[in-house]
Amino acid sequence: MRRERDYRDLASVFLHLATAPPRMAENLAQECPNASDDKGHRVVVGTIVDCNQMFFLTEELSPHAYVLTNIARVKTFLGRKVRITGALQSPHVLTVETIDELH
Repeated sequence: MRRERDYRDLASVFLHLATAPPRMAENLAQECPNASDDKGHRVVVGTIVDCNQMFFLTEELSPHAYVLTNIARVKTFLGRKVRITGALQSPHVLTVETIDELH
């Protein structure tokens, strides 16, 4: 039960970040120089979680998480460890391009 509440709280925070004004998102991106390559692409390993039909990727080796778009691709991997390649729409929103399950 506590874990569910934690995910809901996390989802709320990321939803606010995802809808932040572009100027704020640019400032956050500048503070995280390793967030993406020069084309805005990122490879992230983590676990896919669902909170009220919003899908998130919780990064394996850090406290970061991403709101996932293009969710048709990720629904089948819910709760599994995956490697996602995608384009960053903002510092915390990732559009899924490829997804591979890891064991």
